[in-house]
Amino acid sequence: MAKMKCPKCKSTHICLIDDAPAGYKTSLNLNPLHPLTVTKTKKKQKKVVSKGKVAGALMTGGLSLFATGARKKVSEEWFCMDCGNRWYEK
Repeated sequence: MAKMKCPKCKSTHICLIDDAPAGYKTSLNLNPLHPLTVTKTKKKQKKVVSKGKVAGALMTGGLSLFATGARKKVSEEWFCMDCGNRWYEK
């Protein structure tokens, strides 16, 4: 597996802040095939504004936003110990 690096300073001295920035969703399990499982927990994905999609919208005059939207879903928040940069990964 390749080591993750900070996108700003390329340092490998990084840490995972949150594995579910949007939180968790818990619901009641009504599946009769799993009678001992009372609840099921699912990770929610946070939506953040994508810089690349915004740049594409500026170049196309806003027409690309109808097809792609300006937000993307992320599932992890990372922090660089060297430069203090925070970023989201999918």
